[in-house]
Amino acid sequence: MGGRAMPQAVLKDKRGLTLVEVLISLVVLLLVFLALMQTALVSIDSNMINVLRDEAVNVAEDQMNIARNLPFANLVNLGPSAVTRNLRNIPNFSYNVTRTITNINADTTQVAIAVTWTWKGNPYNHTISTILRR
Repeated sequence: MGGRAMPQAVLKDKRGLTLVEVLISLVVLLLVFLALMQTALVSIDSNMINVLRDEAVNVAEDQMNIARNLPFANLVNLGPSAVTRNLRNIPNFSYNVTRTITNINADTTQVAIAVTWTWKGNPYNHTISTILRR
């Protein structure tokens, strides 16, 4: 017992992972997670654009209903006016509404409602129109 060395386990088939292989796999995993995070951010932004557009449609419909309920003689152009709405985490989001009246003949007019808004520096708009008779 005095002169014998303890046997050491030696990996001859090299099945284990080296530190370099672990680091490379972590970098690949990081790139995958960054791509997934970017995809999630694009999805959230697209969803918010859709929410803003849906609310603009509601604003335009509300303004059109107001115009329909006015007496025919009181239909006049309406310059840009601000309409604010509370959306998700954005209180008092502002939409600009413009009403344009076009007389077709003495008894018929076209009413156009244009709603514009800005999101992240990009302008958006939604326009609806209808024909009203006396």
